[in-house]
Amino acid sequence: MRFNRINIILLAGFLALWGCAKKVQTELKEPVEETGPRLKLGKVTFVGNAVFTQGQLTGKMTSQRGQRFDDFTFQQDLRKIIYMYQKKGFLEAKFQNREQRVNLEAQEIDYTLTISEGQLSAIGQIQFQGNSLYSDSVLLSLLKVKSGDALNLAAVKQTSSGIVALYAEKGYLYATVKDTIMKTEDGHVSNIVYRIAEGRQVFIGLIGIKGNKRVSQKVIKREMNLSSGEVLMPSRVYQNQQRVYSLGLFTEVRFEMEGLTEKSDTVNLLLFVKEDKNSWYGFNFGYQQPDRVQLGLEWGSDNIFGNLQKITLKTDIGYGLGKTDGLHPYTNDYYLDYLEPYFLSLPLKASGSIYYKRQRDEASYWSPLSRLGGEAKVGKSITRILQVYLGYKYEFLEETTTTTSDVFVSATADNRDDIFNPTRGYNVSARLDQAGSVLGGSNDYRKSTGETAFYHNLGRSFILAWHAKASGIYTFNRVGPVPIQERLKLGGAMNLRGYAQDEIYADTFSTVNMLVNGNLELRVPVYKMFGACLFVDAGNVWADIESVKWKQYHGGTGLGLRFYTPIGPVRLDYAIKTEGRMELKGGLIYINLGHAF
Repeated sequence: MRFNRINIILLAGFLALWGCAKKVQTELKEPVEETGPRLKLGKVTFVGNAVFTQGQLTGKMTSQRGQRFDDFTFQQDLRKIIYMYQKKGFLEAKFQNREQRVNLEAQEIDYTLTISEGQLSAIGQIQFQGNSLYSDSVLLSLLKVKSGDALNLAAVKQTSSGIVALYAEKGYLYATVKDTIMKTEDGHVSNIVYRIAEGRQVFIGLIGIKGNKRVSQKVIKREMNLSSGEVLMPSRVYQNQQRVYSLGLFTEVRFEMEGLTEKSDTVNLLLFVKEDKNSWYGFNFGYQQPDRVQLGLEWGSDNIFGNLQKITLKTDIGYGLGKTDGLHPYTNDYYLDYLEPYFLSLPLKASGSIYYKRQRDEASYWSPLSRLGGEAKVGKSITRILQVYLGYKYEFLEETTTTTSDVFVSATADNRDDIFNPTRGYNVSARLDQAGSVLGGSNDYRKSTGETAFYHNLGRSFILAWHAKASGIYTFNRVGPVPIQERLKLGGAMNLRGYAQDEIYADTFSTVNMLVNGNLELRVPVYKMFGACLFVDAGNVWADIESVKWKQYHGGTGLGLRFYTPIGPVRLDYAIKTEGRMELKGGLIYINLGHAF
């Protein structure tokens, strides 16, 4: 028994020594299958490459020097390199030799890879068989590959798929294409033959809708322009699906095609929808030095009567913690908004708003100022991004019992990629108001406003955004000062940071107000959902048009932090005035939800 134990121990020792000897071999001819937890990829050298540089080849690899070596990933990288050659037309490319060397001191594996690139394979003739709907010349003009090009196998397959899609757009959903590469006497030139089976044309049968409960079918059908008996085109089906989804009432919209699997001549379309919650709640908040706090609450429904009508209840409250002559400044605004998306069953949008606004601050001479009013407008979408409106506003000022009767026209062009966190695009708007005269009311004035904002993606999530606004108002007929509720003002978190809310305004008794405002922001990513912003604001309000001089501006600049959410950023800004001597300690802090523009 003792003899057996000694033999076992000696045998185990011998096997251990033999394993160590194999491990310290410095040159290997076969791939390393198990490198252990400490081995890393060292230097990879390519030999025989002329089409691609060393950097281009290593740049295609997922495996990187200094990272733990994984043989499976490394083999995938080699296949990707061969595929890269094949896409260039070098179909015979291969690795002739793979030499590995283990550097025990550095705990690395170095590779020397010898490539045989082979000769470039080119496309000879391109032929079509079985096509009658499209001529050879039409198909040739649409191909991604041409005679004389490098023979790219992936492009050949993509061309086959493209021909199938081309036939499908004419209703030939069952068309098939088989591509064949034919060798010629010149071993490096191949002809391509596309054999097309066109099949039968497919038509739309019945059209049904399922899954809607609160949303009426009328709303859904209004967005669809498909009809029974027409040719079934995949692109039109997709467009209709997108139009229904863009209503914003559904979490899922999809078409099922009954009869497609059986290759029927007529296919029924069944639209499945999954309704989203139509009611929502919202809030916003803010703080502006020296002592102003803001809070907003809102509730809305995007389908109040089942026909896509929208209703919103909203309140915005601002309160000054400090006192002036023993009084706290405040603003209390209340709104009820309604939207009818298809006014009189026409492609017209109609909206109405009733509001009550009450304020007491420096702009109201520290007396309560209460306004009760309403606004209605009708508009139309001219293009995907352009909308125009014609509207009317009536307002009653309680303290003076004066009224304003105002008709206006407005236009908006908006192609931002995201209304809450835009990274590219623009938003341009203009509005003209005419109050009084034949419209009646106590106030006669004309007002015009133009506003634009542009967003530029500089790369690496850096966004350059700029905004400009110009507005003017003047009274006529019963000449008097600009009505107190229509006076133009600047200052605060949304237009001129570094200044208190509405700190800048024109002479109280002026019959003209002119406003110019500009903003520039560089929005910079910091970490995940956090960002920073460098900004410059400038602007002024003048009492007549002759006084408008850009040199007479008020400016502010500062730095902000952002925490991005799906509904806009929570932003913290610190800004100082740029007039005179700038002092960091003299700035103001602003906390708000959403971008300034």
